[in-house]
Amino acid sequence: MDYETAKKLMSTYDRMGAVLNEADSVIRTLSAEERSAYLPALTGLVADIWLKLQRPIVQQYEDLDPDAEYFKNKTKPDQ
Repeated sequence: MDYETAKKLMSTYDRMGAVLNEADSVIRTLSAEERSAYLPALTGLVADIWLKLQRPIVQQYEDLDPDAEYFKNKTKPDQ
């Protein structure tokens, strides 16, 4: 995959993640019984987006990793 296409896809996946986060907020307001039906499905979607869609791109283009900046600035426990 060329770099520009990868950037476009990662941008699209970022927007998808934002929408799924909105759904997560709503699902967490449900009763425990209802939440237990919906939350696993939602977390499965989030996992699939990362594992099946984003991760292959990040493996090819590390600079497109949406979490790179977070982990770069994260201090190590022994520091």
